Amino acid sequence: GDADVLTDAQRQGLWLYESRGRCWRCHSGPNFTDERFHNSGIGSGRETPDPGRMAVSKRASDRGRFKTPTLRGVGRTAPYMHDGSVKTLRDVVEFYNKGGVRNPQLDPLIRPLELDETEVGFLVEFLKALDGEWP
Repeated sequence: GDADVLTDAQRQGLWLYESRGRCWRCHSGPNFTDERFHNSGIGSGRETPDPGRMAVSKRASDRGRFKTPTLRGVGRTAPYMHDGSVKTLRDVVEFYNKGGVRNPQLDPLIRPLELDETEVGFLVEFLKALDGEWP
């Protein structure tokens, strides 16, 4: 809650997180997760796409949906995504900046962010700030 502990780059990243990045739509609340399942397209291009939540629900509409992870400590949890296919935080932000991977079940919340390289860097710096100790 104290923005004064953030660097200028991290504050810029926080602004992007809460505005143009739209990150808060899925990564919200005290745990930075909506506790819901979303399809970002990871694994959808495989010969046999990852089933995701569909493996449990048996609903075709849940194919490729995975639970939104917390962002607490995210800088220390590489590799990323359910299958470890995204190696760095910067790669994660660039993945979402491109709008994920198009597929029939792509979550409507996932769309290109249109951030430039500097803004991508700011967002990465904010995410790294979430690695701090929490009460």
